[in-house]
Amino acid sequence: MAREMLKLRKGDSAIMVKSDGSVELAGVNDKPIMNDKGMVSPIILFAAAWAKKDESLLNHMVDNFKNCVREGYFGPEAQADYKAMEVAAEKEKIRQQEGSASGAVTLKTTEIIPNISPEEAAKHKAEEDAIKHIAEQGQDPAVLKQMEAMKSGATTTTTAEYTGHKLPETNTADQEVGTVTIEENTDNENQ
Repeated sequence: MAREMLKLRKGDSAIMVKSDGSVELAGVNDKPIMNDKGMVSPIILFAAAWAKKDESLLNHMVDNFKNCVREGYFGPEAQADYKAMEVAAEKEKIRQQEGSASGAVTLKTTEIIPNISPEEAAKHKAEEDAIKHIAEQGQDPAVLKQMEAMKSGATTTTTAEYTGHKLPETNTADQEVGTVTIEENTDNENQ
């Protein structure tokens, strides 16, 4: 997920709750904790509630947030989404009550069913065993020598010309490199 940064304008304040639970405040150093009307800065207020982690206070804040969404403070889309979630939760609650009233017990099990044949499973097991066998043999001695040289700070390298998979560089009279000839089929034209 991309990191989103708030762009603060002059006079704005912000709070950031990090993934480790710590809080970072921005734009509060030059502002009083309480203004002339006796209103506490919402940034400081939330930071204090977060730091205290009082369960009843946090529950009250969550309930307040739900009410704000339900009343449309965060826009009509959020309000519609929240109402849809409430309806779905009510339906699930009714379904569970009907299931328990009839005496039926429904258990949710997560059974893992293999989706490959025993032959394929044996093939995969053989491949795993072959890879483990290769890993047990250890690193190639030539590669180990190169790694040790690199670790010790080797400054000289030797290279040899690559000779594998080369095409011959000689041109014959019948074949010119880079030219293509197209022969037309005259049999189709005569018919």
